[in-house]
Amino acid sequence: MHRLAARGDGGAALLDWLGRRAGSWAGLVDRSGAVLLPADPPPVDRALLARGLAQMRERGLPVFVVGDEPAAQVVLLAVDAATGAPDPFLAVVDPRRVPAALLSDAAVLLATAWAAQHARRTAARVQHTESRCREAVLHLLMGQHLATARQLASALSPALSEATRVHVIETGSDRRGEVVARCSELTGGNAWIVRCPVYSRHVIVLSPGAPDPGSRPLDECIAAEVDGCTVGAGDVVALRDTAVGYEQAFHALAVARGRPERWARFDATLDLATVVGGVGLAWANAVLAPLVGYVPARAGDPDADELVMTARSWLWLSTAASRHLTIHRNTLALRVRRIEELVGLDLTRSEHQAALDLALRVRSAPRPVHSGPPLDPAADLDDLLRLPGAQRWAAAALHPLRRSGPQLGATLREWLASGARLSRTAEALGLSVAGTRKRIERLEQVFQRSLLHSPSARHDLLLAVRATELRHGQHDDAGDDPGDGDG
Repeated sequence: MHRLAARGDGGAALLDWLGRRAGSWAGLVDRSGAVLLPADPPPVDRALLARGLAQMRERGLPVFVVGDEPAAQVVLLAVDAATGAPDPFLAVVDPRRVPAALLSDAAVLLATAWAAQHARRTAARVQHTESRCREAVLHLLMGQHLATARQLASALSPALSEATRVHVIETGSDRRGEVVARCSELTGGNAWIVRCPVYSRHVIVLSPGAPDPGSRPLDECIAAEVDGCTVGAGDVVALRDTAVGYEQAFHALAVARGRPERWARFDATLDLATVVGGVGLAWANAVLAPLVGYVPARAGDPDADELVMTARSWLWLSTAASRHLTIHRNTLALRVRRIEELVGLDLTRSEHQAALDLALRVRSAPRPVHSGPPLDPAADLDDLLRLPGAQRWAAAALHPLRRSGPQLGATLREWLASGARLSRTAEALGLSVAGTRKRIERLEQVFQRSLLHSPSARHDLLLAVRATELRHGQHDDAGDDPGDGDG
């Protein structure tokens, strides 16, 4: 019985053996007579068990026998599992072949087995709850709700660091637990580690911005020590800019997939939102005014903050935003349509997506650069892209393409024109989808940005191409190949 009780199944194997020993049925039941173990129901009426259990509790007896016919009698024994939850009862039908001492010993072992299983279930619930809390904190940080994030994070550990570096680790979905444990060990328990709620193969790590001196970087350690891992790391950013750090790490991950060492760090260049932040803030505020000032007609409808977060998540992750926001995909679609109505944009069009994405980023840019007088609020996106800073940014963004030949330039142009759809791009280029995918993967290495997976850099590239067209005096989508000339 000791061997059977130690199997970790809550005593199911011991009950099976006890039932065969009795030549009938043995199981654990709760106070109402409902069967807890095993799955097979007893050969007696549940009402009989409930009546016997009620009389047993009324009299305060540890053992009670109910039933008139010997073959239909049930012996009930209290099982003191000491779990803090209502203890179960051992029920054995027709116990004539089982010595009373054997039943007493079985009840003691079942108490231990049941308590152990209860502890495992409780631990699993605690782990699941902690994981969801960490997801919630990450979600709040992405939306720059720092006060609420800190309040929720204070119930867990470690404390959130004011300066953080975001890592995105890609591994097998069945190995995320191993990666989480190893990251916690390598960072001394000082990192905020989250199983990504959107991508089942990703682990997101927010490590302190100032690691211990002399310690080996986390990205290098994980890539070297955990087989099959690929790691992307962003720059050190302020906690309020966690979303920026995540996007950087995600782009670095795309680069790491093509490197033998399987890790990469974000190649920091000036972001367009930062370049035009001070000058373009009036433009961004004008674009977003109907959205950020929205007041729902009903209390239960999403407010302005929720719609802004929905817009950011959808622009990052497309339909996968429903998992990020933990809402139904139909709810996501309704929110996106509401956002379209408010800002007056058609978000099925890539150029409108890019405009909204830039406006959101300019509005939340951590340290805007004031490079000149602000634009007139009536200015449009093209006016913003004609600015000298935006033109320099576009030239730098597309510069790596100059060394890659005309094929990749044509591929980029068709891919952007098709709304980043591989099948349409392949048709326009006369290639297979697999061949087109390989070219886009090559473009990821050229630009060191993620293109095939969200969050993608396609909005930035689209704006860079448009800025180049404006410099050349073109106003349509049939401009020069971005791989040609000095663009």
